[in-house]
Amino acid sequence: MAPALPEPTPAYLSPGRCTQGREVPAQAASPLPPGVSGRVSFYAAVYSTAGQPVRAITLGDVDDLHPLASTFKPLVVQGILREVDAGKYKLTTRFTTTAANRSIESYPPGSHTIRDLAQRTLYDSNNTASDILHLAYGPGRLAREVRRLSPCTSVFLTTKGWWSAQSGLIPEVMPVDPLTLNTLPSAAAYARQPLEERILSAHRIIQASMAVSAPKLEKDLDLYFFSPNYTPELEFYVQNMSTARAYSDLMARTMSGANLKAGTKQVFRELLATGCCRPKQPRLKARYWAAKAGSGWRVLTLTGYVEMPDGQVMAYTYLNDQSDATFTQTIEQQIRPLVGWIEGNLITLRGRP
Repeated sequence: MAPALPEPTPAYLSPGRCTQGREVPAQAASPLPPGVSGRVSFYAAVYSTAGQPVRAITLGDVDDLHPLASTFKPLVVQGILREVDAGKYKLTTRFTTTAANRSIESYPPGSHTIRDLAQRTLYDSNNTASDILHLAYGPGRLAREVRRLSPCTSVFLTTKGWWSAQSGLIPEVMPVDPLTLNTLPSAAAYARQPLEERILSAHRIIQASMAVSAPKLEKDLDLYFFSPNYTPELEFYVQNMSTARAYSDLMARTMSGANLKAGTKQVFRELLATGCCRPKQPRLKARYWAAKAGSGWRVLTLTGYVEMPDGQVMAYTYLNDQSDATFTQTIEQQIRPLVGWIEGNLITLRGRP
C-alpha cells in the first residue's frame, strides 16, 4: 500500500513583518493545544526593572503583523484614565450611548460613568463602551501616542469604524470595488498612507461609521463573512495591528498601570485582574496577573502581564488569525486550553513556579 500523502500546508496570508525591540535569548514554546489552526505568533518575555526584555519563549514569527481584535482595549482605558489624572474628567463623568456611538453586539443603553464604561470595556470587552471612551480620548491622539511608544503597533479605528469599513457600508470614504464587491483596494490604499494622512482618513471613516445602524452593521457583517467576497486581507488593512513581540513589550509598560496616578492605577489594575483570561486554579504563584482577550471571525488574541512575589515581571501576547474556527463562540472554546498552555510556558520561562 502506498504511503498516505501529507496534507498540503496552507498558504496563510500575511500583511508583512515589523521588527521592533532588541533580540534576547529565546527558546521554543511547547506544542500548541489540539484544535488550534491558522497563523499563530506567541511571545512571552521576562522584563528587567528598566522594562527591557531579558529572555523569551516564542512560537511562530514574533515579528509577523496580526489583527489585535479586542486586546487593544487596555490602551483605550489607560488613555481615558490619564485624562482623569489630568483633571479633564472624573471617574464619575457620564457618557450616553447613542445610535451614533453604538457598536456591534451587546451595548449599555443610557448614560454611564467612566468607571463603569472602563469595566465594561475590559471585563466584558464591550465594543460600545470601548468606542465611547475611545472617542472621548481622541482616536487620532491615541494613534500618535501608540505609534510613538510602539512603532509596530497601529491603533487607528474604533470597533464600529473598522467593522463599517470592512463590511462596505461607508462607500463614501471606503469605496466598494465593483469587481470584488469588497473594499479591498481602497482599504489597501488607506493602510499604505503615512501616519498623519492615515489619521485624517481614519477620522473620516469613524465619522462615516457613526451614521451606520449597529443592527444593520452586525447583520451585514455576518453576510459578508460567509460570502465569497470575504478575505482576511481586509482585516490587515482596517483593523488595529501589532506583532507578538512588540505588543508584549507595550503591555509590559501598559498593564502595570505605571503611567497612572495612585487612584486610577488601582482601578486599572483591578479591572485587568478580574476579566478574561487567567487560570482558574493557577500553578504559577503570581502576585498579580492582568489579562485581556480578543476574538472574532477566525481570530483569537490573548495578552497579559504577570508580577511574581520576588518582583520578576513577565508579559506575553498570543496572536492567531485565519483559523478554521469561523464562529466566535467556536474559537472562544480554545481560550481555556490556551490559558493553561500559556501558563505552562510562563512557568518554563521563569524556571520555577
